[in-house]
Amino acid sequence: MGKRELVMAERLGPEIPIKARTIPMGPPGVNRRTVNGFVLANGIVLLESERDSSGNYVGGAGLDGMYLRTPHRFTPVKNESGEIRAFREVRNIPVRSRHREPER
Repeated sequence: MGKRELVMAERLGPEIPIKARTIPMGPPGVNRRTVNGFVLANGIVLLESERDSSGNYVGGAGLDGMYLRTPHRFTPVKNESGEIRAFREVRNIPVRSRHREPER
């Protein structure tokens, strides 16, 4: 494993299984529809229509078909045939400040 792959592996959380592959959207009884996406085992919702500039899925949390974006991003884990089988959270690498606190 090269240095770049090692850094990427450290940035990814553990695999989270998929619980469902369709998402109910809209309030119950009013324009309720089903959209493409994923419900993860931890309850996070990932919509096909909600991705960042890197292609990662933007996590959502909600209730009764209404969802709010979260700051969490997820990358798919694919099987040998290229189908998505799970997701891993993309963790931000902390950035060290270039400025030091003034000494007193």
